[in-house]
Amino acid sequence: MPHTEDVYTAPKEMGIYREIGAHEFEDVNAGTIVQRIMKSRDQYEARQKAKGMKADIEAAHKKRELLEEEQRKKEASQQ
Repeated sequence: MPHTEDVYTAPKEMGIYREIGAHEFEDVNAGTIVQRIMKSRDQYEARQKAKGMKADIEAAHKKRELLEEEQRKKEASQQ
């Protein structure tokens, strides 16, 4: 149900209500703001996922290098 009363009555009575003309942000509303936040969140999560995958790959490479180094040391000490 739409409001039938003026929701700005109190600010008008207090003399603080001001109507402004056209401006560059008149198309921005709560819906647009929420959409921008959700888009940014999706981008953030994708970046974090990529960083996590990169860290896993780097850790695997480091582990392999350490194992190879241990193997070389064992082989060198047996000769």
